[in-house]
Amino acid sequence: MRQVAAVKLFFVIAICTIYLISFSQIGALAYETFFKETDRLPAGTMVGPISVANKTKLEALQAIEKRVNEWKANATIPVAYQEKKGEIPASLFTFQIEQSERQMVAGRPSPLLVQFDVQAFSKTIKKLLPPSLASSINLEKLQNDVTNIAASLQIPSQPVDLAAYVSRSNETMQPVSTATLKFWKRPAPLLEWISANPTIEIKGKSIFSLAEYVKETSGSLSSEEMSMIASAIYQTILPTNFTVLERHTSRELPDGITIGYEAKVDGGNRDLQFYNPNTTAYTLKFRVEKNRLHVTLFGLPFAYKYLVKVGDIEYFKPRTVVQYSPLLRPGERQLKQSGKRGMLVKVKRETYDENHLVHVETIAEDFYPPSYNIELRGLELGDSNSDANETPSSSEQSTEDEKQTDNESKNDKQPKEKQDENNGQSEEKQPEKETPSTTNDSSGQQKGHDHEK
Repeated sequence: MRQVAAVKLFFVIAICTIYLISFSQIGALAYETFFKETDRLPAGTMVGPISVANKTKLEALQAIEKRVNEWKANATIPVAYQEKKGEIPASLFTFQIEQSERQMVAGRPSPLLVQFDVQAFSKTIKKLLPPSLASSINLEKLQNDVTNIAASLQIPSQPVDLAAYVSRSNETMQPVSTATLKFWKRPAPLLEWISANPTIEIKGKSIFSLAEYVKETSGSLSSEEMSMIASAIYQTILPTNFTVLERHTSRELPDGITIGYEAKVDGGNRDLQFYNPNTTAYTLKFRVEKNRLHVTLFGLPFAYKYLVKVGDIEYFKPRTVVQYSPLLRPGERQLKQSGKRGMLVKVKRETYDENHLVHVETIAEDFYPPSYNIELRGLELGDSNSDANETPSSSEQSTEDEKQTDNESKNDKQPKEKQDENNGQSEEKQPEKETPSTTNDSSGQQKGHDHEK
């Protein structure tokens, strides 16, 4: 009996011992699992772009600091105003990592706190913006946008456009270039069209076509009238950073247009097209006074100053074509057509940063071929010789006349071949200096100068 009781007691003691040991181990494991896991941040917890889910607060702080240091080691934020470019160094940003960690909310996104030293960056702003715009920029909005870029720990693919932070007012939207074209006559359709379209908006980052615009505005203008408008617009946009894509000239320089500034438009194959590379729009305004057409371009001042120079004009004497007529007596001469001398001129645009020359580009080479003198002569028996500088009229000469290149071509076609052809035809080439120039001064006004020979 005692043995049975002892066995029972042994089993009871063993079961109790196992229970106590198991409870202590399982209880400790359960406590550790429950209370320790609650110290880790749940899914969805983020600080800025950094996910800190399933991390302790210490691990989260270390993860935030690591990502910020990686960004600061490699990041610069590009900024630009038109062609001028700069950057915002990472050293101007102060990341408040500990405060960001303290303010994070479990299971939800929270911001990465950053401070931007906009006053230190204002020195860069003054270098990029024209002086007249330095006080017109919205620094508060710029600071907020740049801070948000840094807080996202991203590097923008496009520069921050400072023009977007310049207030639009009469002070900032200035006349940046002007041109004047003299009317030799005042065609009524042209005046009516200008009255109906006193302004033309040239949108940012867009191509403008005069022929398409006239068509859209239901303008019934002749080629001559459209060419007058085109020439005035072309002269206005030359001292800017606009890019001329298509422009034509006539065979002869029209009256009232200075050489180098002609633009022929006929509504068909010939057009004036140019590109506005700026992010902001510019406006062309037309005004007619007496017998003059004034065109002014309004918009934000340009980052650089542009000076347009029309080079020395090279002249080509006309040849004399001789035609023999049985109606004239032997030795008698009669001028049937008076020729005109040809002209060749180069147009260049110089880009200045204050007084420093930055870039020079050739805009166009305009060539106007000479027209022949035609002289009638009476037939002389046995006369087989002719003056070395005179060309007898013949089918061969007519073919040569047909081959003479029409100057109604685009700017990218060089007239050197024409020049070489005429060098062989003319008695001599007489370069004379006539150098009208066009520029936009500090107030944006365009100036013209004609130096006499």
